[in-house]
Amino acid sequence: MRTMELRPKDWFPDKYVNQFKGWEDFSNFEVELEVKRYNITIHQLLTHTSGLPFAMRVDKKDLIRQKLFYKPGTQFGYTLGHRVAGWLLRDYWMQQPEGRRLGITNCQDTFKFLVFDPLGLSKETRFSHTLQHAFGFEGSAGDASIMSTGEDMMKLAVVALRKGQLPTGKVMISEVNWNKWAVPNLLPGGKMSKDLVSWEGSSASWSNWNVGGMKESIMQQSGDYGWNYFGATYNKSQEIGWCGFFSSCLRVSYLSGLAFVMMQRDVADLKKSKPYVIENFESIASFLRCPGASTCVRPGYPTVFCDVKGKKATLSTSCQQNATRGKGFSHPDFTVDEKKRACYVPACSPPAPSTWWGGGSSASSSDRRRRWFR
Repeated sequence: MRTMELRPKDWFPDKYVNQFKGWEDFSNFEVELEVKRYNITIHQLLTHTSGLPFAMRVDKKDLIRQKLFYKPGTQFGYTLGHRVAGWLLRDYWMQQPEGRRLGITNCQDTFKFLVFDPLGLSKETRFSHTLQHAFGFEGSAGDASIMSTGEDMMKLAVVALRKGQLPTGKVMISEVNWNKWAVPNLLPGGKMSKDLVSWEGSSASWSNWNVGGMKESIMQQSGDYGWNYFGATYNKSQEIGWCGFFSSCLRVSYLSGLAFVMMQRDVADLKKSKPYVIENFESIASFLRCPGASTCVRPGYPTVFCDVKGKKATLSTSCQQNATRGKGFSHPDFTVDEKKRACYVPACSPPAPSTWWGGGSSASSSDRRRRWFR
């Protein structure tokens, strides 16, 4: 989305991948049970409607030889579309004056230029070599093996809550484009993913990571969802977000004016954290909402206050703003002080950045905290 915002003439949803320099041979794909061959668009990559497989260690040459699992633009199936988009971004920006000046050579450089630096993320957010054995190839995966922290993910959540705007007021994505690209369900016919996906049949293969229901169990979310360029969209586009491969989640509720980030490493989600977040999001929002906060706050005014024994007060440094879920004797729990802790009041449109970050073990050793922030 960032590149479509910056270079709309070069990057737009209906553009075919094979129209990019160096990608001319990424075309003319065979499709299961079809005679006709097809090309793939940027829109189809971003919405997982391209028909590409969902696999791990693959590169561009491998993908060119793949047969699509369905006609592009007709079904939904979690694919390597975002990985290809990451490689496209890398190759595109390498050729631009900015890329040559910054010495962009891989996805890490590209994402740092487009997203990490503008968001003010720490060095902890990066493509990690730890998982290169699984996702590797092509310099970096483009869609996976990114390590991050709760604080950094919170910054992304704030921008999503503010519909493309940083807390400083700087616009990364215009609100018009955000509402067009990141809020509505962009799947074919506006249908939900469950109505467009066939996890078995011709898609049941090792190359598509879908033998014995493997793909479905890994990527299964809680509740029905659509899809757009930011991620999944829920509850008639009142919420957006996603829970990824390791079950870390980012969820934004425009209705509640709140964003939630959960960091963990649990591919199988043994703790059932994903459904817990979805089922209890409103109760989380209710707990964090200031007492008597039945209305919204006008843009430009504070949205975070202090709940002092059930009464809303001005936020101060003495007001508890974080709690810790510890691990063992060296990292004990630091529980919430019910008598004096931070709370929020939902902001009127456009939403101001009130977010809650919570998590168990995360992708970084520094992520053993729970916080709520303005």
